[in-house]
Formats: sequence, C-alpha cells, structure tokens
Amino acid sequence: MEFANLTLIFVTAWLVWKKPGRESLAFALLVTSALLTAFLFFLGTRSSILPPVNY
Repeated sequence: MEFANLTLIFVTAWLVWKKPGRESLAFALLVTSALLTAFLFFLGTRSSILPPVNY
C-alpha cells in the first residue's frame, strides 16, 4: 500500500513537471495520496497493541 502512495506522489510530481496544464489532475492525485496516507495511519494505529500515536 505504501508503494501505491509513493507511486501517486511520483506521478503527481511528473505531471507538474512535464505537463503543467494537467495541474488539476495532479492536485487530485495529491489529495488522494494524502487521504491514503491518513487511512493507512489510522489503520496502523487502530490495530496496534500500543496506544495510538505512541511509537
């Protein structure tokens, strides 16, 4: 899942660099990446033995 997140970030950076006209798509991919990161964080802390955010 982290690979998918890194791929989204890479594609976003590539779109901004090579095709600046597609910045709305790049922004949507960046928001998707941020939501995926938050989801993975909550999923990892929810099923953890330790209390949340106590790593």
